[in-house]
Amino acid sequence: MGKIIALIHMSLDGYMADTDGQINWVPMDAELSDYVTELRQGAAGTLYGRVTYQMMDPYWPNVLKNPGNFPPWQVEYAEWVDKAVKVVVSTTLPTVSWNNTRLIRDDVEREIGRIKDELDGHLLLLASATLAATLLPMGLIDELVTTVTPIVLGQGRPFFAGLKDRVPLALMDTRRFSSGVVGLRYRVKGK
Repeated sequence: MGKIIALIHMSLDGYMADTDGQINWVPMDAELSDYVTELRQGAAGTLYGRVTYQMMDPYWPNVLKNPGNFPPWQVEYAEWVDKAVKVVVSTTLPTVSWNNTRLIRDDVEREIGRIKDELDGHLLLLASATLAATLLPMGLIDELVTTVTPIVLGQGRPFFAGLKDRVPLALMDTRRFSSGVVGLRYRVKGK
């Protein structure tokens, strides 16, 4: 049975994006990129909400078309994600076009549960704050990995907006990066 690991880059005050929806304040250097690559080990694919999918779909295939214009870590990730299983949860997205992508429009809990049962490996839920807040109370997210960037945004898009219930977590690992970013890996208790 597979699991879902949610990866969140956030500011010290809990925002995953600034007021313009940007994450250019996350210092995605080689060290942090290597950390994300470690999380991909054993991953069968990715899980997105609509907004994140619509950002990822045009970007990563373009990296493969023009690899000389991108850093090596982006080319490597683009090659991996192109072949990986991609699952998108959206009630409003009419279709998906990226190869190896499955769209879930309804009965999310049952469909995600079925995918987890079928997987040989885990899914990385990337960004997708609304989806994470939906899946967490359903017990479908097994781990939360967050990188806390040493910046206070003051306002922006909170990652856990809409979450109404407590979710107890158990710390599995911590990592400190030379950029000042701290990586925290939690298991959802009961998983």
